[in-house]
Amino acid sequence: MNIDYECINCLLNHSSELMDKINANSSYSSNNIFDNYKRVILKTFGEVNPTHTPYYLVKTFYDAFFDIFGENDYFHSEKADLNQLFLEVYDDLLDFCFSSKDPLYTAFKLSLMGELFCHNSENSFGELEIEIQNFYNTKRVAINDLEKFKKEIKNAHFLLFLHNYAGEIVFDKLFIRVLKELNPNLIIHSALKSRPVYKCATKKDADQIFLKEVSIPFESGSKYLGTDLSFVSRSFKNIYDEADIVIAKGQSNFESLVDENTKKSIYYSFVVKCKKIAKNLDVNKEDLIFKRS
Repeated sequence: MNIDYECINCLLNHSSELMDKINANSSYSSNNIFDNYKRVILKTFGEVNPTHTPYYLVKTFYDAFFDIFGENDYFHSEKADLNQLFLEVYDDLLDFCFSSKDPLYTAFKLSLMGELFCHNSENSFGELEIEIQNFYNTKRVAINDLEKFKKEIKNAHFLLFLHNYAGEIVFDKLFIRVLKELNPNLIIHSALKSRPVYKCATKKDADQIFLKEVSIPFESGSKYLGTDLSFVSRSFKNIYDEADIVIAKGQSNFESLVDENTKKSIYYSFVVKCKKIAKNLDVNKEDLIFKRS
C-alpha cells in the first residue's frame, strides 16, 4: 500500500497533536518552535515519494521529530488516565461479556470498539459502563470475519496480539480474558511498543492494567506506528513466525502488514480512519473492521 496526498493530510493532522504538546510544555519561543517544526516537515516530505508506504512516511516523520524535539512520552498523562478510567469498569464489563448470549462476540466487539471509546470518553456522562454498553449496541461491524476466527481458534496453540493504543488495551484485555476462558490451553503473547510513540501502548501501560493476568506482554522492538517486520526484534519475529493466529489492532498495523507476502492467519481489527482505506475496503469512515488476511 503506497501513500497519496490523503496520507500527507493525515500526517499533518497527527503532527498537529504533537505540536500542541510541544507548545504547551516547551521553554522555547514560538519562533523557535515554528522553525523546528518547519525543519521536521521539510525533512519528512523531502525524503518521501508516492512509491513509499504509510509506515515509511510515519517512520521518516518520527525520526525527524524525535531528532529535533527529543524522545519523550508526550501523551503520558492521557494514556495513564484512560488506562485507569477503563480499568475501573473492567470487572463490570467482564460481567457484561459473560452474561451475554455469546461472550466471545461481546468481548471481541468491545475490543474492536476500544479506540472509539477512547475518543469519546470525554463526552461520557453518568455511569461509564452504561455509556459503553449503549455505544456497543448502536455500532455495527462492517466487515466481520469472527466466525472464521472461531473455527481457527479451536485448533490454535499460540496467538500473537498486536496492541494499538493505551486505554484501548483494557478492552483487549477483556477479549483475551474471554478467549482464555474458552480456550484454556491457548498461549497468548501481547506485543507492545519498545518506546513511547503517540498514544501507542507500551510495557508501562500493560503493567498499569495488569495485562500479565491474561497474556504474556513483551516489547516488540517496534518504535513507530504500525508493525514493519524489518524493524522488529528477533524475539518478536520468532513469536510471530510461531503464532498460529495474529490479531493486529489498529489501522496502522493493517497498513503496514496487509501487503506482507505471507500465508499467516492475520485478523485485522480496527476503526477506519480515512477515505483511502474506506475506498480500498468498500466501507465508510469510522466503520468497524475485523478482517482475515
